[in-house]
Amino acid sequence: MTFLIVPIAADFGLSSQQTALLLSLQLLGIAFGGVVFGYLGDRIGRRRTLMITIVIFGVFTLARAFVPNYTTLVVFGILAAIGLGGEFGVGQSLVSEAMPASSRGWWGAALYSGVGIGLAMAALVGGYLLPIIGWRWVFAVSCLPILLAILARFAVPESDEWEAQSRGERVATDWKLVRSRLFLKPFFLCLTACSIEFFAFYGVAALLPKYLIEVQGFSFSKAAWWTVTVGLSIFLGSVTCGYLADRIGRRLTWFIMASIAAIGSVLLGLVLETGAQGLLSLPPIFIMYFGTGVAAAFGLVFSEQFPTRVRSLGVGSSLQLGRGLSFFPPLIAAAVYPVYGYSILVFSGAALFAVLAAMGWAFREGRGRAMADIEADFATS
Repeated sequence: MTFLIVPIAADFGLSSQQTALLLSLQLLGIAFGGVVFGYLGDRIGRRRTLMITIVIFGVFTLARAFVPNYTTLVVFGILAAIGLGGEFGVGQSLVSEAMPASSRGWWGAALYSGVGIGLAMAALVGGYLLPIIGWRWVFAVSCLPILLAILARFAVPESDEWEAQSRGERVATDWKLVRSRLFLKPFFLCLTACSIEFFAFYGVAALLPKYLIEVQGFSFSKAAWWTVTVGLSIFLGSVTCGYLADRIGRRLTWFIMASIAAIGSVLLGLVLETGAQGLLSLPPIFIMYFGTGVAAAFGLVFSEQFPTRVRSLGVGSSLQLGRGLSFFPPLIAAAVYPVYGYSILVFSGAALFAVLAAMGWAFREGRGRAMADIEADFATS
């Protein structure tokens, strides 16, 4: 969406504040979707809910190809974001419950690593395909993930953990459990961690293409390749995070990855302060976004903090409400960037990543433990 903003703004005559609001409202839509579909995932099942979210995202992404004005674009963008917000939390619960304890970290990270691949692909589309076919056709092509709903219908099994709790029937949410310490303590811990990560990430990433084009003087295609580098570094960081989580533990992996993000941010800020241009800023960008692969541990770690009956609600709500609170970073960045420049945003991100690294030690360690054993801990708490 960050690459599409430039031609969309030109077509509709949008100000910087309007483009920032468009991105921010979509983040709020993601938050809403995380809560609603997290609830449904516990009530009607992980697989069925996942199918619904994919269809909603695909339909309203396609609808954005035909919008006549800014207002309609905002509305359809929010609706597509609601579907997107529901996908990850429900999908992560399904993966965590379906995979063996020995490789749960790897598979959970593999799910998140799609963020990096998607970002790289979006950058290539934005840099090369967008100038040829226009932003409307990009939205039209982007609706293709709706085909995944068909795959989910016929090829993805329902979670054994959920079926054991519900006997395959629709179940009522245990609101007494939701109001208890077993839910609220991990929920607020997870929400805080997500908010910090996404404040740091979106505070830096939201204006990266704009910075590369306006300050560094990059063309769309050259800026796209830098964003591809960001996507690949997130992918590699995510895969590394999953590998380490199964071998040295969730908490130590979390600390290492978030610390790498903080170090990369400091290095990038120092490079920007020197006024250097071009390839000098590439290594710090790679290091910083490699470290943001710590987010690959979120769904995995969060899934191990909640009982099965409220797992989808807990994971989906904390993940996407945290992302929804990042409604503010693009607005803050849009206000700060013209006055103080880009480096202050990067240094602020470094401080947040350092706090996030320390937070990793506050979570329950789940390495090598079956979800049934983790569930038994809740029964005795």
